[in-house]
Amino acid sequence: MARVYYVDVAVPADRKKRRKHKTHAVFDGGRVFRVRRLTELDDASEIYIDAMFPQIYEELMELIRRSVKIFLLKSTRLLKRLREENGVEKSDEVDARLLSTIPRNHFKQLTLKDLKLLQLINMYERYTGWKSLIRRWASAYPDSPFKEYAKEICSMQDCYSRRIIKEIAKDEDYVVIYRMVCEELGVRDSVEVAILVARLPLNWKLRRLKGLLGPTPHKSKNYHHRLRRHLSNLATAIYIHNKRHGIGAKLFENMNHMSRDNIIYALQLRILKILKRAWQQRQHMLVGGQ
Repeated sequence: MARVYYVDVAVPADRKKRRKHKTHAVFDGGRVFRVRRLTELDDASEIYIDAMFPQIYEELMELIRRSVKIFLLKSTRLLKRLREENGVEKSDEVDARLLSTIPRNHFKQLTLKDLKLLQLINMYERYTGWKSLIRRWASAYPDSPFKEYAKEICSMQDCYSRRIIKEIAKDEDYVVIYRMVCEELGVRDSVEVAILVARLPLNWKLRRLKGLLGPTPHKSKNYHHRLRRHLSNLATAIYIHNKRHGIGAKLFENMNHMSRDNIIYALQLRILKILKRAWQQRQHMLVGGQ
């Protein structure tokens, strides 16, 4: 008999503690138990999860191929609010049970297409990190083969970049927003724009988006570092492009007397507003308001 499960997904173990394998807390409507892999839920018809990480992409894809429906919670703030309302402390078991009380409209159903794109983005980010590391080694050891390794890694990074843009172009929602943003920013074939369009929750209010990415000054460093890096990389690339070719002058209005760092910071905020505005325009199109 097909079952519905609610899973508090375990945060992947720290690399320094690989021997300590973390398990997922699963609520089946009656009891909470634990599994090491989501694919162990053989009789599942639907699985509701509170989060996902690159380490479980393959498991989720395998489940979807088995015709299991996977639903991802759109905002973990709901869990925090429910814990406060019920006067309970945070724990894996508590969160698994609370997931079962959240209406389906607060979840997003994942598809193979979604996960394939996320996998490509994850690999692109890995090669970006490796490229930076290898380049530092090549600089420190000029007579070593690291320079050639860096070229190979750059080639693989470019390959994943093209594949990400290609996947975005296949999605009728993403591609409209992507083209709007690229046109307004004066860029072409930007993998950073593609990743931001795919990964940012653009349905959020601008203030929440700023909090997610960290541009809003605050003491806490609890923001999405990877997405912030993509935003920063995009702003830096646009800045350099403007300096070399004078393109995108409209973006730089009222920035003549600002330092380089302040200009790039201001560009990040403007890019975020452009992304949000493009998403809003797409929503108007969908309801016939174009």
